[in-house]
Formats: sequence, structure tokens, C-alpha cells
Amino acid sequence: MRRSPSLMRFIFGLVIIIVAPADLRGEEPVGTYNFEFVAAPMVVSNPNFGNGGGATLMGLFDLAPKDENVQSSSLGLTGLYTDRGSHLLALGGNLLPNDRWRIKTAVADIGVKSELNVDELPERADFTTTVRAFHLNVLHRFGEHFFVGMRGVVKDIGYSPDNESGNQYLEAVNATDNLSASLGPVFSYDTRDNRFFPYEGVYAEAALMTNPTQLGNDESYGVLDGFINGYNQYRPGHVIAWRAYGRFTPSDTPYSDLSTLGRKADLRGYIAGENIAQHLISTQVEYRWQWRPKWAVVGFVGEAVLFDPGDLSRDSFYSSAGTGLRYLLSEERRLNFRVDYAVGEDYSDGLYVGISEAF
Repeated sequence: MRRSPSLMRFIFGLVIIIVAPADLRGEEPVGTYNFEFVAAPMVVSNPNFGNGGGATLMGLFDLAPKDENVQSSSLGLTGLYTDRGSHLLALGGNLLPNDRWRIKTAVADIGVKSELNVDELPERADFTTTVRAFHLNVLHRFGEHFFVGMRGVVKDIGYSPDNESGNQYLEAVNATDNLSASLGPVFSYDTRDNRFFPYEGVYAEAALMTNPTQLGNDESYGVLDGFINGYNQYRPGHVIAWRAYGRFTPSDTPYSDLSTLGRKADLRGYIAGENIAQHLISTQVEYRWQWRPKWAVVGFVGEAVLFDPGDLSRDSFYSSAGTGLRYLLSEERRLNFRVDYAVGEDYSDGLYVGISEAF
């Protein structure tokens, strides 16, 4: 897998600047920022990683404590390891310095031992994917609820087969090692009353990411994706949340950037990378009931269509359903520890444990 030392030094230097202590930046002492620390164990049992565990540590703080219109910022560290040898180590921050700017950044080292059942192969396809990635999203507010900005992503991706079927699968989908970057505009609309556990509001975002050859890509291509989430508290303690998501890629998109089920929350219950195509459209509805001051339960269903142009059929549609439990970690910020279990089609399922909601 190709390396770029100067690029990695730049990335980690930028992360250090972003998370540097306030006294190094000539700002107010940290004690004025209403700092709160939460920690939660992680139990992993899902199709993407296997079975294992880890922990998430998160710091919550207010960069504009005197402005009630600015919600809390966060900085979190997550580590996971599974029985397959899969691992994840990620540091991410969501910074809201005032009511005009929103900065989201993350750096991650990921290793996934995939075990895919492919009809055309005589045995299960086993292979390892390694990803080192850096993500930076900067938005500026225009008007009351609209934000416009840029997103940049740097990815170093490598593949190695763990058996002959894995080698055949990687060759069939043309999965090759690649160090590349993408850049594009982002448009956002946000009326949520809280970014961790909204009761009311709408949150929408769209991005057009360009992947030119000048940034290390073998071919130039673009990816259009976007979502809209809605939240409605029809009576105290009862919230209906819904989500619509779309992702569209051209025919020359490399394997690592094709649309797939199981990535993020779209849809829970599926193995990321097992079902791939150029385009993905998905919808979800989730019922959230806070039945005790610190406890809530959820139930959710989802439907998705994953397809290539001109190849839409009944086999392109996928369903998902599940339930989950929530425990309130921060009453002031409405931050939950969540456990979700979801089932998909063809005996696919997954257990998802984390901090904050799926969407």
C-alpha cells in the first residue's frame, strides 16, 4: 500500500491544531467551557466487524457558553477489536465555536476482516481491508438555518485476500490499493432543537464530492449524496424520527467508493461491501419512547433500493427492522448510550453499540 509521509504529517499537524488546549491558543481557561466527560463500553457483534469490544471516550464542552443558540461541541476517541482481527481506532471532533461556523473532523485507522458469501464463488470470500482516513468538513451559516461549506477526505485503502475465493472476488470487482483524496461543496439545513437527541426539527445535507486524478485517483469521477432527517415529538417522551438517504456514483467509480448497504445507518442489519451498486436510495422510520427519565426504547424499519442504471429488479430491494435500548449519559446535552439489534434479509443481522443516535 502506498504511503505519503508528508501528507500524514500534515494531517496530524492539523488535528493537533484543532484539538490544542485553549491556553495554547490564547483563549479562556477550559474551566469556563462547561466541560463534561462521558465513557461507555463498546460491544461489537455485527456483520461488518465480527464479535468483540472496546470503549468510547467523549468530552463535551461549550465553545460559546454565553450564547444559548450555540450547541455543545464534542471530541471523542473510539477503539474496537474483534475475534476476526478487525479493529477500529478513531478520533473525531464536532466543533461549534459560534453560531456561524461548524467544523467536523476525524482521523481513523481501520482494519476489516471481511467474510462475504458470493453466489458465483465455491466458498466464502475472505479478505482484509485496511483504511487510514482523514475527514474535514467546514460549514458557514447563511441566513437562519442554512449552511454552506467544503468537505475534504484523504483515504489510504489497501486490500489483501485471505483465501482463494477472496482473491477471485477482489479481482472480479477490481479492488486495488489506492491513496487518494476528494474535495467538494456541502450544503446543509438544520432546525433541530438538539443535535444529539432531537425532539423537533429537520436536518438535511447534500454534498458533491469530486475525485480528480490530480489527487491520486486512477480515474476522475464524482459522488453525489445527501440525506434529510425529520423529528416530531407528538407527545412528551414520544418521538417519531425518519430519514431518507441517496447516494449516486458514475459507472467508472472504483470498488472502494461504490454505494453499499450497511454503511453508517443505511441500512442496519447488512454487511457493508456484500451488496454493492452505483446507486442507493433508502428510507427509515424510528419510534423513540423515553419511558423512564434515563431510559428509552426504540423500534425501527427501513427499506432500500440498491441498483445500477438499467438493472432495477425485485432483487434490488432490501428491508430491515430492529429494536434498541437507550441510556441517558448526559441529561443537559441529551446524549445517549445506545444498543440496537437489526435484522435484514437472507439471515443477515447485526448488533450496534455506540454513543448518540444512528441518525
